Amino acid sequence: MPDRKREFSLTWRVMPDMLCILNDKGCFADVNPAWETCLGWKVDDLVGKPFLDFLHEDDVERSLAAFDIVRSGEPVLKFENRYLTKSGDFKWLSWVAVPESGDYYCTARDVTEDRRRIEIIREQQTEAELREQFLAVLGHDLRNPLAAFKSGARLLRKELDSPKSANIMDHMDQSAQRMEELILNMMDLAKVRLGSGLGVERTQVLDLASEIAEVIEEIRLVYPGIELIEDIDVSSAVNCDVPRLKQVVSNLLGNAVKHGDASQPIKIVATIKDQQLEVTVINHGEPLPEAAREDLFKPFFRGKVRDSQQGLGLGLYISSQIAQEHGGTVTAQSDSRQTAFTLSIPSV
Repeated sequence: MPDRKREFSLTWRVMPDMLCILNDKGCFADVNPAWETCLGWKVDDLVGKPFLDFLHEDDVERSLAAFDIVRSGEPVLKFENRYLTKSGDFKWLSWVAVPESGDYYCTARDVTEDRRRIEIIREQQTEAELREQFLAVLGHDLRNPLAAFKSGARLLRKELDSPKSANIMDHMDQSAQRMEELILNMMDLAKVRLGSGLGVERTQVLDLASEIAEVIEEIRLVYPGIELIEDIDVSSAVNCDVPRLKQVVSNLLGNAVKHGDASQPIKIVATIKDQQLEVTVINHGEPLPEAAREDLFKPFFRGKVRDSQQGLGLGLYISSQIAQEHGGTVTAQSDSRQTAFTLSIPSV
């Protein structure tokens, strides 16, 4: 047992940082009064207890690895983990631990506020990036279809009786649909960012198969050169928000069209397994790059698309948010043969 006289040394008593000594079993052999000031634990609450008793469960494995390092004779510097307070919450501590004469002398500093400030700065940077991206959307993506629409209107004034007018009207309609999609996506993003959610309203849907088929037919009309293969087996009722679910299916199909091999068919599979609705959209083509996979469901992420394709990079993000509000997920799998996105939500 360490010499208790150090308790009465001025340094030990007044040091604002937490000081402690751990034995080889990872138990507190001694602590200074700063532990009570910071965490609320008295000396008797800690001495003889394993440090594991006070760790956040998510930090146990890392902390044991750090303790193994110091037991091997190497110091551990600026190691951070979370410690339980007397009141039941957790604080972040930054540790320095040094082995000496069979014991381990440690100092710990409360860095909870430091980490909080860093997180606030990170959130502010993220918000600034989002604002910049919104400006880019308004200045580029929305302006392009609007320009096409205005150009079509000017041409129609000159060619009202010309055979070209029907073709011009088709292009104007596509531009109008594109602008509507951009605006709706931005409105959905704003709802999520403001914390109000997307407003999912689930009801019992008896014929979801026909609703999914309607989305598939819409995609066929927009992309007549793409072959779509359906395998829809949804015979029981599904508790979902139909318009939002159709939005997800449309987003996944549109994503497959933009990123897949246009010469290969796109397959849509919908089934119910173990009270779980699964809708999978499968396309062929180049696999998803490893570096891009972790960003797929982030707002404004755009993968590599054809030069003629534009978009906000919000489709997959909004789809994942809709899935979450249904208690489900949207996941991606990709290899050299195919890429598959799967919506999975509880059906009841």
